[in-house]
Amino acid sequence: MTGRTNFNALYVKATALIGCCLCVFMTAHPALSADKTLAVGTSLIGPNRGHAYQGITMPAIMAINAIYDTVTVIEEDGSVGPSLALSWESADAVTWRLKLREGVQFSNGVPFTADAIVRSVEHMRSAEAGLWSISTTLYQVAKARALDDFTVEIELNQRDALFPIHAAVWRIPEPETWETTPRPEYESNPVGTGPFQVTEWNQAGVKMRAFRDSWRAPKLDGLSFTVIPDQTARLQGILSGAVDFVIGLGPDDASLLEADGGRLALRNLATVQFLGFLTVNGGPVVDPRVRVALNHAVNRDAIIQTLLQGVATPLSQLAYPGAFGYDPDLPPYDYDPERARSLLAEAGYPDGLDLVASVASRGANDLLFFQQIALDLAKVGVRVEMQGKPAYRNMQDLFFGKTTGDMNSMLVRGPDPVAAYRHRVCQGILPDRSPYHCDDALLPLLKQARTQVSAEAALPFYRAVLAHERANPPGIILWQGVDFDGMTANVTGYAPVQDVMNFEDFDLIP
Repeated sequence: MTGRTNFNALYVKATALIGCCLCVFMTAHPALSADKTLAVGTSLIGPNRGHAYQGITMPAIMAINAIYDTVTVIEEDGSVGPSLALSWESADAVTWRLKLREGVQFSNGVPFTADAIVRSVEHMRSAEAGLWSISTTLYQVAKARALDDFTVEIELNQRDALFPIHAAVWRIPEPETWETTPRPEYESNPVGTGPFQVTEWNQAGVKMRAFRDSWRAPKLDGLSFTVIPDQTARLQGILSGAVDFVIGLGPDDASLLEADGGRLALRNLATVQFLGFLTVNGGPVVDPRVRVALNHAVNRDAIIQTLLQGVATPLSQLAYPGAFGYDPDLPPYDYDPERARSLLAEAGYPDGLDLVASVASRGANDLLFFQQIALDLAKVGVRVEMQGKPAYRNMQDLFFGKTTGDMNSMLVRGPDPVAAYRHRVCQGILPDRSPYHCDDALLPLLKQARTQVSAEAALPFYRAVLAHERANPPGIILWQGVDFDGMTANVTGYAPVQDVMNFEDFDLIP
């Protein structure tokens, strides 16, 4: 094999943990009882337990999404739907007036009012909250004031025509408990308006009971999450009956699940997978001809058919169908090895070149398709050393400027593709974060996209940004992310929307 990898060693170490993971889980999993408690296996849970302002990525946020509600939600078609806010309006995209849902309670019995939104904004602008994911995602929110108990006015520090989209990650905790409880204690006993409330949170996972007074009252009596880091262990957990539902399986697991009476379901993720070019490190990928050549060298269709059972969608842009600005008229890159070789020769690499890539697996045969990408690149003379890292470490190293080499496995996540450009241009980046790719030609397009007063006016500029990067790619653009969830025959109500699990809809039938 031409592409040099250390995947086998990583896999051996990972599978050595399988027995231990299941042993811990079986100890933590409650005995079957008359109540309906859905047992969920997941690769990880957010490191800060029930902290309301932590990350925005699956699967880390799956448990806290059962606890909290967000201000808005994203519907399957990419439109914005109501949640804690029922409606919103703005004449200038700076001052937004939100009408809030009435009759909502937090799990400690405190009514939800506009005061919770106001105090949440005050917290996000505090020094403590400055670097949490929700605060940085909603960096443009400056202040809020309650006009009455169920109307709140949000003032931004800049125009944001897509603010209702951005508010779909904004979780609201019960303000008094959040402000007065020591943070470690709160994180193990969070208080939200969602369909479940925590009864126990420990190293093995979290147990919850139904919050019957939630406006999203669940059908289940309880919910439990247990961390099972390894994919094979998660499969064994569901086949053994230790769990009812798992996320993060592979397409090849379908036959085993079906033979056991269960099923495997495809979930399209709100992500675009790509190998980002670390142009800030110099090297061959600084030349746009090299970057285009590498895109033409990868046979996406063959990888999707062979390793993802044909279910992923190859993409030409860093946006997925349903994301704002996605342009269906931008064609994916053709698989064209001859053109790739020609472009490499034009760029001064007629005999090929050597690259280093840092990659992380999130499941769904990731490591296998990274190996196949290395093989495809080798066919045009590009020799790639793939260096495996844990997913969390991979992203931390990237954003804090510690990643060396030429490429890094990455995701663009969420319905606003322009939001991620803070990391792909050398302006607007947070003080402690490092960009990985700088493209000055994007700056005027981004400014126009961000300063429109309506989503309709912003749309053509979003598409101009995506078209520019189609011609000047910041990475090897691959496909919309997919994941595979397994469940036993008695699990019903599975209907994720834009990668969000609505656990109030789940049920267990005899």
